[in-house]
Amino acid sequence: MEALLIFIGIIILVHWFEYRRSIQEYSVTQVPITEIAGVMSEKTPIMVEVGLLPWRPEIAKTASYPIEDNEGLAAQIDLAKGLTDLDSARSLWWLPGLFHPSVDILKHEVEGLTWVTAERQWIGCTTGSLTIWLVHSRYRQFLPDGVTNPWTLTVAEAPYIGRVQFIEVVIKPGWALGLPSHWGYAVKAEEAWSWTAEQHSIVSLGITQMPGVLMDLKSKVQDLRYTEEHVEVNPSQ
Repeated sequence: MEALLIFIGIIILVHWFEYRRSIQEYSVTQVPITEIAGVMSEKTPIMVEVGLLPWRPEIAKTASYPIEDNEGLAAQIDLAKGLTDLDSARSLWWLPGLFHPSVDILKHEVEGLTWVTAERQWIGCTTGSLTIWLVHSRYRQFLPDGVTNPWTLTVAEAPYIGRVQFIEVVIKPGWALGLPSHWGYAVKAEEAWSWTAEQHSIVSLGITQMPGVLMDLKSKVQDLRYTEEHVEVNPSQ
């Protein structure tokens, strides 16, 4: 148990250090795909042209809306293989491969505010366009929990919304936006085909998976308590 606590403490300390040294300028770096390795470790969003991914015509025509298994469909169309340029440009201390590649179809939808814990969260567009609402976590204190639509936030919902600095980025077909950790984003689209993927280091992967691990642990503890309270033990056995 002590070793686990020490490990968690190290993860938190390293992540805090990464946050303190992160660049908090509101700018988006646009580079050719051949030069992306030179900016991958920077703490600013990256815009890059990756080509029209991941949809193949024969699969796009049969994809039903809404998609029930986003990661399964991504595996079927080999999304990760189409994004090998991003994987090969990763920083040396990042883990190889892309995590949780997923595809989706958005129709007149807004996906609520999500905070990035990966080293890079990639969002791409193949058809239509995506409007991304970006904010750095330094302004998280001024936002309510569980923001479902930042475009419609009012002073009644967020009294200090005027202090929040945010930017909007439009992703066109064939382009992708890579967000570093400590950034939050929401997605809005009229009708678009999109994809997402994550890049991780050991630290970011541990932080990303920690909530799920804790939930599983909590569930097991609750099951154990229920068993102790409701299952009678026969002393003669």
